[in-house]
Amino acid sequence: MKIKPVLILANTIFLLIPILLFPIDLRDIRDGGPPILTEKGVVFRYKPSDDKKHDVYVSGDFNNWEKPLKMSQNAHNVYVYMFEKIGEKGIILNKGKYRYRFLIDGLWIKDPQNPEQTRDKYGTELSSFKVEKPIIVVKANPIHFKDNFYIFYYKDDRAHSVYLVGDFNFWNPFSLPMHKNSAGLWEVMLDISPGKYAYRFLVDGKYRTDPFGTKVVYDRFSREMSLVMILDR
Repeated sequence: MKIKPVLILANTIFLLIPILLFPIDLRDIRDGGPPILTEKGVVFRYKPSDDKKHDVYVSGDFNNWEKPLKMSQNAHNVYVYMFEKIGEKGIILNKGKYRYRFLIDGLWIKDPQNPEQTRDKYGTELSSFKVEKPIIVVKANPIHFKDNFYIFYYKDDRAHSVYLVGDFNFWNPFSLPMHKNSAGLWEVMLDISPGKYAYRFLVDGKYRTDPFGTKVVYDRFSREMSLVMILDR
């Protein structure tokens, strides 16, 4: 069994509007406007000036200008799309300014309801939005990075210190300090061999189970611990 902690620094991002901390229902959106950033992804919205049916797509830097993504019309005549593709390290969007356009009935246009606009090297008008901090989605710990490297995340905005403690470090309470990244998540990267591991987080001197964890076990003292299985790759 081997373990090697690796310090990683997540990138930060610029933002047009704050990231919403509450769920957003695409069916409730009533107006067009700049993209809405949420903890789960980015919501694009477009409201036409008429009540006719349109074919509306969106594409941009956020999806590397690949195949345009079809937007759905809700009951308020607003076309919406949630971009929530999870990439490396659980990051949906990283630091930077993102350009995009709508494809409406076969015609590419800038977002008429977003005042933030720019031009590409050919002079084409594009709409844009900025992100201030990474949008990271953690469905379960750990997140595989590459080879035997895995990232553990922990979320607690009020914590002052967080350590990862478990079978992989022989329950040493201080050998794996976690570091708060620019997304507000505590993180640590480990080089872990395949196997089954029980673990907990030491948060400001108190042990906590993994809020992102899906499996729980108990030791011989009936203490609750999280459990993860690292598979051979």
